[in-house]
Amino acid sequence: MPPPDENTAVDPTGAAWVVWLVVVGPGLLFVTLTCVRRVAPGELVLVLRRGEVVRVRGNGFVTRWPGLERFERVSTEPCVLPLVVRSRTSDGVDVVALADLTVVMRDVEPGSAYVPATQAARLAEDTVARAVEQLEVESLVDDLETLATRWPGRLTRLLPFGTEATALSVTQVEARLTGGAA
Repeated sequence: MPPPDENTAVDPTGAAWVVWLVVVGPGLLFVTLTCVRRVAPGELVLVLRRGEVVRVRGNGFVTRWPGLERFERVSTEPCVLPLVVRSRTSDGVDVVALADLTVVMRDVEPGSAYVPATQAARLAEDTVARAVEQLEVESLVDDLETLATRWPGRLTRLLPFGTEATALSVTQVEARLTGGAA
């Protein structure tokens, strides 16, 4: 009987399973754990590619391509974002206003750009700052309370579809009424 060809030789030690167990097994486990996400109750998981929403899941499991896409978890519960607004009134008084913005993520359309909560907070800060610039210091607090009812609608129009500003309330206003020492 001729000797076996070296290309068809069988592993004499039977250690091929060790290669699968030590090298291939952990690699597959790592790829699975990084590319599959379970969606928890009360959240959406967005799959993003270059800042654009590719897929959205509200329950079950969601997958992504490693290196090309990333996961972003978003709560569907109301989220309160603290705001700090620095502005100047129409009569030249420097004002610092503290406010709370409440945002709710209802749904996200695939193909839309992803807007993080920090950008929603920045839009709200800009909206309050522009309003302060239109007011005089003597009526500042009363006018801000009146405007607070209109702000959520304005902000919702500026935010992407599915993100809704439900409340924006100014909680504290500080005005510098005297000039500082030079």
